[in-house]
Amino acid sequence: MNRINTIPLGFSNAILVQESGMILVDTGAPATQQKYQEVFASLQVNPKDIRLIVITHGHSDHFAHARELRALTGAPILCHSKALPALRTGKNPPVHPRNELGESVLKMIAGKEPPAMPVEPDIVIDSDYDLAFFGIAGKIISTPGHSDCSLSVILDSGDAIVGDLVVSSPFNRKASIAYFADNPAALFASVRKLLPFAHTFYSGHGGPFTREQVETALQEKG
Repeated sequence: MNRINTIPLGFSNAILVQESGMILVDTGAPATQQKYQEVFASLQVNPKDIRLIVITHGHSDHFAHARELRALTGAPILCHSKALPALRTGKNPPVHPRNELGESVLKMIAGKEPPAMPVEPDIVIDSDYDLAFFGIAGKIISTPGHSDCSLSVILDSGDAIVGDLVVSSPFNRKASIAYFADNPAALFASVRKLLPFAHTFYSGHGGPFTREQVETALQEKG
């Protein structure tokens, strides 16, 4: 049986997945090594037992502390090849609001994005990636749309960790399909692709969400 913990860090979440092995999905932000140590201690987790750090996409609130976490855990960092420029420079690519909610959020967070230290990932993927080696029953798949480098972790248990594919609106906390999107059509297609395989969606912002909540958000699109 797996255990999934959302770690809220203010601006964004990290997600800890424990089965026979343990992985961390995204770094969340903002945080320090001391903060991570406190969080792991509260979860009764030895950070050295974390075997992989998955970066769902190249926005700084998802990879800001990857370098510190690799030093703390000894775990390799994995990302999509298209996220390399962001991780290597520590700089965000432009984001594109796809609706009024996105426009409002962009104004709200302008200049507040967490700074990130450049980091060189250890594992770079372009296709599905099996997590069995790390003691996790599931895989990483490409789910573009929010960004062209977006990845999701799909577990055999029916849980999905989706980065910013589905997020909580900061205004009413309802599930929303990503309000920033490089390619809205690809975004909606990625969400539809996940629905048959996942009953619970873990997000970088808010959540978790049920399949029904995600289906409603997809119908509304916002």
